[in-house]
Amino acid sequence: MLRYVSPIVPVLDLMIGQVVWAKGGDRGCYVPVHSQLTPSADPLDVAKAIYNQTGCDCLYLANIDSFAGGTPISDVYTELTDAGFSLWIDADWMNSLSSDERVDQILSLAQHPGIRLVFSTETLSSWDEFSVIEGLVKSGLKPIFSLDLQDGKVIAKTEELAGATPLEMVTRAWQVGVRDLIVLDLRNVGTGGGGTTEELVREIIHELPDARIVSGGGIRDREDAQKLLTAGCQNVLAASAIHDCRFTPDDVANLVPFRPCSATSTAFRSKENANA
Repeated sequence: MLRYVSPIVPVLDLMIGQVVWAKGGDRGCYVPVHSQLTPSADPLDVAKAIYNQTGCDCLYLANIDSFAGGTPISDVYTELTDAGFSLWIDADWMNSLSSDERVDQILSLAQHPGIRLVFSTETLSSWDEFSVIEGLVKSGLKPIFSLDLQDGKVIAKTEELAGATPLEMVTRAWQVGVRDLIVLDLRNVGTGGGGTTEELVREIIHELPDARIVSGGGIRDREDAQKLLTAGCQNVLAASAIHDCRFTPDDVANLVPFRPCSATSTAFRSKENANA
């Protein structure tokens, strides 16, 4: 079991071995991070600086290179976990799982007590690929499903999936056993313009009251983070606000996560019965 995860989960976007500043989802424009916490863009240096600033030791790590065809397996993961950090790793696992020589490496990584794999919609090509996620769940692993959006529209590899609604996507993930969902509009990432996913988070909670939801994108300060937590999130992803020293340990400690009030998802159960 992973240890307690604070309301704020700092983000490390990893590209060519460096932490980069991700802005607006335009990866062609990403540059090494310029942080007030450290002059370094080395992942371990940045992670330690973030911990010193916030007290957060669980990190969301996006392996940007993997989305362009690179391998999602990285020595950086080992370096960070050896230093005491737990990781939610977002990479193109689906592409690599189709390669026999990568499967054992990925499954071994997924079994690490300090690591959880994030499967994002932008790595999916068909609805059938949800069976891969279901297989991981049945094997005892706990993958996280990330609903990636651009201006509210689903990002995926095919028109079939990109044409789905956000609720259709997260409901399918729920059906295969996923209980942890990330909701992220890449247009807002790194902009400091405030979050825009509150309404969608509320819609998902209405349909799936037991889902554990994480969101972020454009988070400016504690107030922005608390709005998402109040809307239904258990955790909030943040990067720019941390590097600009707009989050302190006290800010993190005083955030109040959403507390679900139901034990079962009655809305989802009703849909299951209707389809039986």
